[in-house]
Order: sequence, then C-alpha cells, then structure tokens
Amino acid sequence: MNKEEDINELLARYFAHESLTPVQQKALDKWRTANSQEFERMRKLMDTPVKTAEDIRFDAEKAWQKIEPQLKERPKTVAFRRKMTFVWSAAACLLLLLGIGTFYFFRSGVEDNFIRYANAGTTEKQILLPDSSEVILYPNATLAYRFADKKEGRQAKLQGKAFFQVKKMHGIPFKVETDLLNVEVLGTSFLVDVARKEKAGVFVKTGRVRVEASRQEVVIEANEKAELKNGVLQADTIARPQELFGADRQELVFERTPITEVVKVIAEQTGIRIDLEKGLEKNLITTRIQLTETDIAGELAFLCGCKYETLVEGKHYRLYEK
Repeated sequence: MNKEEDINELLARYFAHESLTPVQQKALDKWRTANSQEFERMRKLMDTPVKTAEDIRFDAEKAWQKIEPQLKERPKTVAFRRKMTFVWSAAACLLLLLGIGTFYFFRSGVEDNFIRYANAGTTEKQILLPDSSEVILYPNATLAYRFADKKEGRQAKLQGKAFFQVKKMHGIPFKVETDLLNVEVLGTSFLVDVARKEKAGVFVKTGRVRVEASRQEVVIEANEKAELKNGVLQADTIARPQELFGADRQELVFERTPITEVVKVIAEQTGIRIDLEKGLEKNLITTRIQLTETDIAGELAFLCGCKYETLVEGKHYRLYEK
C-alpha cells in the first residue's frame, strides 16, 4: 500500500468512527496539519444532512467504475479491467473516494430515491446522470437527482453552481429546483448559478427553458439569461456567451450506458457510424472517449470483449462477437 492509499484508509476509518492505533493517529494528524483546507472540505461534506434509510445498499463496483478513470498514473487497460473485490461501509467508501480526489457523494434512500453528488474539490467536476444528461458541478456545489415518473419527470435539486446538458427523453421534463429559483426544460444546455443570493441566475447555451422565482416566470432561449435581482426576475441577453460557457468539450463520458446509446452519441458528435451485431446491445459502457481519438471503434471493441472491422476508414465500422 503506498502513502496515498495509506492516508485514504486512515481518513475512511476516521470518518467512519473506527479506532486508530497511536501510530495511525499520528500519521493522520500530520496529514491534517499539512492539508487543513482539504480536510475541512471533507468534514463539511460529511456533516451535510442527507435523508437515507438505515440500511444503505452500496454498489462497490459502480463506485470503482466512477473513480477509476480519474486515478493518476494508471495504465489505460487497467482502468477498464480492474474490479473491486471488497465492500466497505458507506461512510468509509465515501472518504476513500474523497481522499483520492473525486467528488461523488451518493446515497440512495428508500424515502426519496435521490442520488446525491457533491464536489468538495477546487475545480469543476463532470458527472453523467442515469438518464445520460451531463452535469459539470462547480466547487462546493451539491446535486440530488431522481427520475420520479413520466408525469413528474426528472428532478434535480441544486445548491451552488452547475452546468447542465440535458438529454431529451420524448417530452419527459427535466426540472432543477434551488432555494432561489426553479428551471424546467425538455432538452437543452444551460448554467444555473445560485452560489450567491445576490447573483442568482440561469444562463442558456442552447434550447429553451422556463425559469420561475418569487411567483414570477420568464422563458429564455439560447444566449439569454434570467437573473434574480432584489426579488425581481429579469431576462436579458448574455453579452459574452463564450466567456461564460467556455469552449465546447472534447470528451464524451459514459457511465454504465447501453452501447446502443453510446454509438448513437458518437455518431452525433463525430460523424463516425458504428454498427452492432445482434447480441452486443446488452453491453453497458463506462469510459471516457476523446473526440480527437482515432480508434474509437477499437476502444469499444475492447470494452465489450468483441472484434471490429473497418468498412470505411474513419467513417464506418462494425462490431461483432469473437
């Protein structure tokens, strides 16, 4: 076990209220002194109230699939193949993940069925929701998500700041609730910033959304914003959208996503068509794909344990069983 793994385990035991030996306590105290800000972020995150059932079901394999691609200095093949063979307590696992720099905080309670995420780091973090919508979670932000039903749709509760790339789902709405304002969309990309009460707002990159606050309602479209100023919801044009939203991503992120959906997204984003032989549609893909990568079909073949053939170089491929 290396030093990084040592401190991860000590942090996990500490927040799980497990006993430490004098030597372990001394090592932990030394790390806390040298990393006081990071430790304080972890402590605050652990103190965040979360409704959950007493019996928490923790999927260790899913947790590892989320964190493994972010580990530093790990060969690419190992990142796709390694499996966790043990299950820790929910609190211990949470701190293990935080200790190595991730941001996921997930507890699914019987009471509300929300999946929860939190970014305790200092940089933006990207997550993929179960409906394949993408979210960039800013530092010190938390997000809770669930799919209630077709009528209520997809529900997200945000504290802080996050950018949403919402996946269209045949008219099923996607709602974002905050303490200051609420947003409802069908499929679009937008930024919600409620980190500070005096600068709360919604900023639309693509599509069209409805924003509600203090019994007021506005509808805004691409490159428009709705800001809450002194209790008044005001709509306006975004002066410099490129500065606000930044450059378009050059990476596709998939988390246990059906391969049929993966090849569809790849075709939309890159123009590369990948046909699937019957039987491969059962594969679930967890990976990150650079849009500039030249062997996307080969990577998918590796992940699903199949072969591929080139029909048109750089444009059309076929995956099939070995």
